[in-house]
Amino acid sequence: MPLPALICLALLLAAATPAWAAPPRDRLDRFREIAAARLSVVEDMGGALDPASQAEVDAILDGEVLDSLEAGGPFASIEFIRERLEAFSGAWGGASLRVEPLGGGLLAGRFRLSAKGVGNSVRIYGRINGRPALLRAWQEDGVPEVYPWTAAAGGAELLVIWAGTPTGWGSSPLRLALWRVRDGMVSAMWRSDERYPEGLWVSHAEIRPGRVNLRHEVRYPGWKPGCDVQAEQEDRYRASPGGGLVLVSRQLFNGWHRDLQRSATRFFSAVKSGDRKTVADLAPDAAVRARLPAGLLPEAACDSQNPDTPGTAIVAAAAPLGDGRREPWSLWWGRGPSGWRLTGAAPVLK
Repeated sequence: MPLPALICLALLLAAATPAWAAPPRDRLDRFREIAAARLSVVEDMGGALDPASQAEVDAILDGEVLDSLEAGGPFASIEFIRERLEAFSGAWGGASLRVEPLGGGLLAGRFRLSAKGVGNSVRIYGRINGRPALLRAWQEDGVPEVYPWTAAAGGAELLVIWAGTPTGWGSSPLRLALWRVRDGMVSAMWRSDERYPEGLWVSHAEIRPGRVNLRHEVRYPGWKPGCDVQAEQEDRYRASPGGGLVLVSRQLFNGWHRDLQRSATRFFSAVKSGDRKTVADLAPDAAVRARLPAGLLPEAACDSQNPDTPGTAIVAAAAPLGDGRREPWSLWWGRGPSGWRLTGAAPVLK
């Protein structure tokens, strides 16, 4: 075959090759190089991925998704895109790359590059002027998860959750946001940061379409990390017809501990300030007050309560000995009509 004919044939074959076919191998090889040179380092040593590597990884993954959507047909199917992304997860074992259809031609990507929160992102793909495009991307501290939400007229909604480092006693800091995608615009319909401005530490989360149940810590004066008798609260939300989430019920668990610590915190504060009236109100028995050492302070030890006697609890305290040492004390509290009151006090036997 003459050379001009060969050239024409090569050009025709190139034109017939879909857009996704040539770049993926180059992208996969480059992704593997970045994983070996950068991702493995930050995974082992901690810290953030450098901006240049982060931008290149994002561009690689975006290109993989957008080229598939541009090719159309079977190459734009969720199954095909997931299969392509699995190759990247195979190239870097620390990656978990998932896409979810949102309806209306929209796609959500939940890309975890590290269990430590390094380089993770959430991305929404749709169309702008008829062409596949990245509509929005988030990169926040923590590990992300996405949940397709209830269908929205002319668009879609998704719930995005970012989980921080677990506390070590069964809870994790969470941030939740419900997003609506319509006409290429992405807007927030509800944010947990606005509902819980002091933070949200969740011990159990149940997420279902149109429903969110969160059991979380209730941090209050006298709250002590890692103790299992402290107050927790379960908030149940449902999708609001107007958009967002609405609180439909709230249940308090171990509420007695919050009430106990309200009294105990007032008591220790009154002892410190010399407020004898408040001390007398919280420790009405004069004989008990007479036994109290000067400068009594709260201890970090967990409070205790016998399930057989729920109206009685013990709070740990300590009395300074004047030489830098502290003598541990136990304070017995009883719950009565007017709340928790100090009923007994004694040094801890050694």
